[in-house]
Amino acid sequence: MVARHLRAIVASENIHLTIANGENAAGGFGITPPLADELFGYGIDVLTTGNHIWDKKEIYDYLPRQPRLLRPANYAAELPGAGVITVRASNGVDCAVMNLQGRVYMPSLDCPFRKSDALLLALPAEVKVRFVDFHAEVTSEKLAMGWYLDGRVSAVIGTHTHVPTADTRILPNGTAYQSDAGMTGPYHSIIGVDTDIALRRFLTQLPIRMEAARHGAELHAVVVEVDESTGRATAIRRVAVT
Repeated sequence: MVARHLRAIVASENIHLTIANGENAAGGFGITPPLADELFGYGIDVLTTGNHIWDKKEIYDYLPRQPRLLRPANYAAELPGAGVITVRASNGVDCAVMNLQGRVYMPSLDCPFRKSDALLLALPAEVKVRFVDFHAEVTSEKLAMGWYLDGRVSAVIGTHTHVPTADTRILPNGTAYQSDAGMTGPYHSIIGVDTDIALRRFLTQLPIRMEAARHGAELHAVVVEVDESTGRATAIRRVAVT
């Protein structure tokens, strides 16, 4: 879906910076260096991730070499990679991309709220366009992050649940928000997992190995328009290709 449709979406929507969460690219479990390179080749500018970033060991050495692949910033500082990058969009505007992970029903990490404060404090004041991928399980924590950062970043977009939400909005101080962007993958599934396998796990409670489904591919995304002089979002809309 990315290979077939991304460039057309970028052209039709006049997109200057493309961010995608790639943590499930390797059959639902992590991402590998060749897959990351392939996704960059399709026109993705920055890849964010989440709790599955460490699933493939070969990514450990790749993270320090490829700064455009982020891992959540609130993992331990000594782990490879970084959770923030400033990149120049195709229209010449410098944009910051930050990657954070929630803690509710997720692995215990440093506080994402306080980590966001530290990341913002370290950003140059002239970098006004700022995007946050908040990889979290529960809507309440994602909403809390949206309100916490309202007026300080251009957008807070949630990832992790694989289900696109209908709460797309611009918060009072100019931050675009959506609880989850949804996934690009097989929607004839249970959040990307083969339906029969997922049902057997629920019915038997046995640790059956999960496998990605193979049918019903869809692409889901969010387009955010930002006033580059203020960093405030002026529009946000959902995109779906089925």
